[in-house]
Amino acid sequence: MAYDKGDSVYTKLIHKTYDLATDTWSLADPDSGYPKITIKDSAGTVKVNAVQMTKVATGKYEHLYQLAGDTAVGMWTGYIETSNGTYLDKQHFIFEVG
Repeated sequence: MAYDKGDSVYTKLIHKTYDLATDTWSLADPDSGYPKITIKDSAGTVKVNAVQMTKVATGKYEHLYQLAGDTAVGMWTGYIETSNGTYLDKQHFIFEVG
């Protein structure tokens, strides 16, 4: 997805856990303090540093980042970290600012 300077970047997460006994997935909240989002600009400068995402409902989270008028153009990267007990997961994403 491509964004322009001044746009808002909306990121959402749906977090589910698997129950082996029932062979089902269900919405669930991660450990306290998670999920955390990190966003880096095209030069590798951290713009959002492990900020906790906003809870919308059980297992559903969001984050809104406003691109400044002097935002660096190019490919930006980021990741979302979640944790359930001893398991830490990191999901990466990219987007373009033009």
